[in-house]
Parts: sequence; structure tokens; C-alpha cells
Amino acid sequence: MSYTTSHGVVLHATGAGTGQHRARAADPPIHPSAMRNDMPQFFMLSDQRPIEHVPRPPRLSPPQESIEAITFYAHGWPGVRVKDILKNTVVVDSPNDLVFEERGWRATILHLEWPGYDPVIYHNLMHQRIDVRPNGGYMSRQDFATRICFRFLNFHKHVSEHPIAPGWEQWALTSGLEGIRVRDVVLLSAHYYTSVWVPEFYVIR
Repeated sequence: MSYTTSHGVVLHATGAGTGQHRARAADPPIHPSAMRNDMPQFFMLSDQRPIEHVPRPPRLSPPQESIEAITFYAHGWPGVRVKDILKNTVVVDSPNDLVFEERGWRATILHLEWPGYDPVIYHNLMHQRIDVRPNGGYMSRQDFATRICFRFLNFHKHVSEHPIAPGWEQWALTSGLEGIRVRDVVLLSAHYYTSVWVPEFYVIR
């Protein structure tokens, strides 16, 4: 429900700062990745805007992961907007956790997957080896979120100049008014499948 003030400002009765919003923030939902099931098609941001899961091949779904997912929360709520990470305007919860320390790895593979863009054609944009021990210390949760988001920004910048495969138009990445812009994308988690980390993205609808 919303209403308009005498100054023409639209206020949402359940938006940030309202009693209902504070009640929801005090009791956030379980992170979808914690359930070890397929990610739900729809989820909600803390302000109750709906977000839709970016489809994945069945082989890249949480039930197929081999180790525990790395999750991202902000203020106790699952998910962080890519644009906020890029602008350094949000810090994920538990930002200093050394998420790779217990693995003992020196490097790993980050693999973006987006419907309608061929992973063979765009392999170099989607697939990247990353050092998880930069400067001798292990990468933190905040650093990993930042690395994912900048990789997505680079991927988005390049593929938005090319047409998406027929049938996947609703997932087209674009810098224009139509399609999905960087600011529309939310990062929820990253999952390890065989030998690569695949981020789970949602889109604000």
C-alpha cells in the first residue's frame, strides 16, 4: 500500500522506516542457499521488492554442490545489490571472514553463468582464475563479493553490446532502458561445483 503526500512524494506503507519494515528486518528469512535445495524462483529484498532467480543448468544447482556455499547478507538480510558493492556503499555481514582459509587453496576458479550467452563463445569473460591469497593473506568475504561484482560488471559491459540467444530475451543484459542493467542485479551466494565457484544472481523485477 502507498499514499502521496501534499508535496507529491509517494510513501510506501511497508517501506523502509515503517513499523512493518522494521518487524521484517528483525526476523529475516533463512538464506535460500542454506536449504541445499534448488534456489527459489522468487525472493524478496528487505524492502519487499520482488527479485527473480537467474536460471541455471541443473548441474549448477545447490543440491549438486560439493562444499558449503559462501553466502552474502547485508544487515541480516540475504542478498546484496551488485551496484552497492561496486560503489562501496554496503559492507556484507561478517565481511572479514576468511572464506577460503580452511580449504588451504592458493587459487580457485570463478565462473559466471548467464542464460542466453554461450559459455563457449564468452568463456574468457565468464571464466577466471583468481588468487585467494592476495598479498599472502586469505581473501575475505567482502573481497570475494567485490571480485564477483567487478567480474560481472566486466561481463555485462561486453555482452550488452551483443544480441542474446533467441528465447532468452527476458534475461538480456543491457545498458539501456530495456533489459537488465547492473543496478538490477542482486548477489545472494556463490556455490562450488566440481572445480568452479558459480555466483547465484537474482534480478529486481
